[in-house]
Amino acid sequence: MEASYKITKEASAEESGVTILLNGKFSEDALPALDHSISEARGAHQSVCIDLSEVTLVDRKAAQYFSDQASHDVKIVNCPIYLRRWIKQVREEE
Repeated sequence: MEASYKITKEASAEESGVTILLNGKFSEDALPALDHSISEARGAHQSVCIDLSEVTLVDRKAAQYFSDQASHDVKIVNCPIYLRRWIKQVREEE
């Protein structure tokens, strides 16, 4: 499964944040790069949002990763309904 993502940085007057916009097919192969981007933002004391509005397909490892990140103060936004249900299911199984 081919993965791609781009990072859009946004800042507000109160705090800076990073929004990571994922698009296309997203698999576990891309998780190390995504994890690195999240770690960099946290290291810079930035809040992190992952925007899933343009994701068309994910594998199970990616769904588990999103579930884990959501429980570690990463905000998941614009999540398709099918993926939101899957992430919730993964969370309940843990």
